Amino acid sequence: MVFKCKILISLFFYTSLVTECLIAQERVIIKLDGGMTPVLNENFGTHKYNQILTTGKDSSSISKIYDLKNRLYSQTTEKYNEELGYNEAIISKYDTLQNLISSEIKNVDNGSFVRVFLDEEKVVSRLEYISGQDYKFYLADSETPLIESKKDPMQLQTNYEMSEYHRFLAQNLKYPQQARDRREMGTVILKLDVNEAGEVVEISCLNEDDLYKPLIKEAIRVVEAYNPSFIAPIDMHGNKTTSMVRVPIGFKLS
Repeated sequence: MVFKCKILISLFFYTSLVTECLIAQERVIIKLDGGMTPVLNENFGTHKYNQILTTGKDSSSISKIYDLKNRLYSQTTEKYNEELGYNEAIISKYDTLQNLISSEIKNVDNGSFVRVFLDEEKVVSRLEYISGQDYKFYLADSETPLIESKKDPMQLQTNYEMSEYHRFLAQNLKYPQQARDRREMGTVILKLDVNEAGEVVEISCLNEDDLYKPLIKEAIRVVEAYNPSFIAPIDMHGNKTTSMVRVPIGFKLS
């Protein structure tokens, strides 16, 4: 596995070469918010990143994401691996000082990947997933996984059934009378800040300037009443960490 880690680190340099050699067929610049979601409306979401997507004549592509200070946040190269017979992605991420902090090789067709996390060019940990098997998280160069799970331990997970949540909304979400009288409609996008214990510590609205205030108030009320809990993700050291989740609440009149 040490050999695999060295290969992943070297892929960063290979990806840089591919970038220089790619003959652009199309180049698109996309504004992204803090959740890496396209900013479709300047008044909705906060513009925090710019994605430059370049597609080659052979259908290969390179995506580079920069922050507003023009610092590279991530680079993803996708191409067809003729030798192994699948579409492959090589993903590199950087800190604000432009140090490489993670490198990943991924089978785009089935989702399998190996992701290595780095600190000062030293391997801190790695996350592996083989399609149909458990996720395995290792510290440093260990061959014994610290964590094995059915779901990605580095992603926030709900600690409730979605069917239960939707049933609660159907029974408890009320259409504010003021909004009904004015025929105000829209989707409230709530941001839930979650602590290391998986508890929601703050709820805010991401698109409050676009919506009638009573709709926002009702959306927050019903989510607070449900009081959702989560399974917090781990960081590259294997420790539970804080996170956030977006929750859409729609209001529509017939």
